[in-house]
Amino acid sequence: MSSTSEFYIFRDSRRRTSAAELRNKLRAKLFDPRSLESPDELLFLLLQAGELECGLCDVQEAALDWRPASRLTDLLAQAAVAFEGSACDKRRLASAALPILDQIRYSGEVSVGVPEGFAYYALHPLDYADLVDRLSLNARSALVVGVRSIGATLSAVVSAKLRTAGTAAQRFTVRPIGHPYDRQCEFDARQRHAIAIALAASAEFLICDEGPGRSGSSLISVAEALEREGVPHSNISLLCSHNPDVSSLCAPDASRRWSRFRVAPAGMTQRLPAEATEYLGNGDWRRKLIPEAQLWPAVWPQMEQLKYGSCDGRILLTFEGHGSYGAAVRARNEALARAGFGLSYLGQEAGFGRQVVEKGRSAGPPDVTPQLLSHMAEYCSWRAAEFAVSDTDASDLETMTRVNFEREFGFAPECPLLPVERPAICDSRMMPHDWLLTDAGRWLKLDAAIHGDDHFFPGPCDIAWDLAGIVVEWNLSTAAREFLLEKYKEASGDDGARRVRDYELAYAAFRMAWSSMAAASVGVGEEADRLLCDYQRYRRWLQTHQKEACVRHDAFTEVDTRTMLSTQSGPQV
Repeated sequence: MSSTSEFYIFRDSRRRTSAAELRNKLRAKLFDPRSLESPDELLFLLLQAGELECGLCDVQEAALDWRPASRLTDLLAQAAVAFEGSACDKRRLASAALPILDQIRYSGEVSVGVPEGFAYYALHPLDYADLVDRLSLNARSALVVGVRSIGATLSAVVSAKLRTAGTAAQRFTVRPIGHPYDRQCEFDARQRHAIAIALAASAEFLICDEGPGRSGSSLISVAEALEREGVPHSNISLLCSHNPDVSSLCAPDASRRWSRFRVAPAGMTQRLPAEATEYLGNGDWRRKLIPEAQLWPAVWPQMEQLKYGSCDGRILLTFEGHGSYGAAVRARNEALARAGFGLSYLGQEAGFGRQVVEKGRSAGPPDVTPQLLSHMAEYCSWRAAEFAVSDTDASDLETMTRVNFEREFGFAPECPLLPVERPAICDSRMMPHDWLLTDAGRWLKLDAAIHGDDHFFPGPCDIAWDLAGIVVEWNLSTAAREFLLEKYKEASGDDGARRVRDYELAYAAFRMAWSSMAAASVGVGEEADRLLCDYQRYRRWLQTHQKEACVRHDAFTEVDTRTMLSTQSGPQV
């Protein structure tokens, strides 16, 4: 079996847009009389400014001046720190922001990445303002270095908080490059000059990022680049979202390199809705939905959206994203509730969506009835129409399928053809436990708004992905599969059967890789066992069905599950 580091499960969620469009959105928001009425609205502006700054900093044009965008992010960060919990003077802020916005002359194309902490992992920008309060800084000045993308916003917040506390603070951002597990950082002449000035003032050096991720190499690379400029390692602090198990970081010699620097983790956010009293993260939601622990589905705890319950058990709160990211998820949840496919939706607060809990039970294989299959088909038809998108193709999905298949089995399938005829924001979670049969006899789809456009595959794609997910996750018989696809065709007018087979291969190849990497991440224990069982299940599905989509290969062999579980080797990084 191949190393899990070679599997392909994360997609490139960067998008191309114009600086003019980003500028116009900021301008419209500043002029909107409803804006800045709540802290969430100010946060919306701050995140948009951080995106614009980051996009401009990444443009490779020597004549481009990104400094006005940096000043705009600083202004909005200062306002977010100063007005937390209190009303913001909207007119004064707009009058200060708009002239800076007018100084941003560039209108060309920029590449914008998703700040994953703000979009998926309940990282609030002001968590890093709280982190500054916990730092023991002996210096009177600091140089803050943000690691793009998210570091543009985080470094602005940290600098604003430092200035509020009386510490002189300057900042800039960097983009480490190279292999994801071995990033390298180089400073330009302007940045080296700023470092020299800070060194002469005996300043503290604070590096801001949301990580560390699987490798830790981005943060490490910036810290080591500062050392090359003469900064003592004792003056460097890594401001990050959590303190990792350094033995699990997969950058070269990561444990020794990481441990040389001071680390200041922000930890889990405390900025929660008032109703969020019962923690349901790290898979704890399973206790509520499925009382029998032996029936619990596998989870990848580090990759889960943060969840809470209200003290009376009536409200489920799920992190949906800050700023525009949360707004998109909120719109999907509202549509799901209106159509009767999802839980009743009560709106969003502090990035958390609030849904009314329904009494019932999660589904299982015995529930594969014509009634449920018809409901699933109607749901896919509705979703393809309601959440339709344009301008997407399946080339990355095809690559993911081929790469994961080849690296697991040692040979490539025939290139899967994944035509895109009904592109949409898919559900991407068709497992039995995500379907709820209420005590009133209604089928509801849980967790239906979040995952179709996150940083995992598939991203926006053909609705055939969800149809394939039903086939694979429920292990449908030939007759049940044909019934599902016929009912979908009746509801939508779309003959999905013509393209679902290859999507089944793509779906199983992704879930096999996902389960393998998740098992390696969680280590030894019950969760790893669940994930390894899933990994074997998807792998067996690919073996069983490979003749319908893949070339023949005499060396197609099965991994001995008992050996994997007894050694706990599983997929290793």
